[in-house]
Amino acid sequence: MSTTSFNDYRFKGFKYQNQSHKYWDFKQQVNDDESKVLIRISPDNVFGYMGYKGWTNYVLKLDRDHCLFLKNWQYFEGYYGTYVVLDKNYFKVADAREPFEDMISQGDMLTWDDALDIAKEQQNLISEDNLVLVAKN
Repeated sequence: MSTTSFNDYRFKGFKYQNQSHKYWDFKQQVNDDESKVLIRISPDNVFGYMGYKGWTNYVLKLDRDHCLFLKNWQYFEGYYGTYVVLDKNYFKVADAREPFEDMISQGDMLTWDDALDIAKEQQNLISEDNLVLVAKN
């Protein structure tokens, strides 16, 4: 699979373009059919672990007892922050083995509709001067 077709898959329905050799510029954080979202997160809510073939996979902590497992291509260091791409078909909240001591008791992104609402809310804050730039990896 070529890089172009893989990006067509992971960013399907998003309006994005090459900003430079290092960044993509996203005009929206919700794709056209609302099946994928790009959400800005706190880097403190994510940790990585070595997965299959030595690739780093990530865990997004949602609250004290829940998390999402992410592939390495779903996590981006952006120019304006850290972002994750989430897909409705693979939005599977998992129970944490042990509570995350640094998180609140009840999170606000435990369902796909919650994630969609957060992305739409963040999208309303985008302006021409404050683009969503994510690093190519």
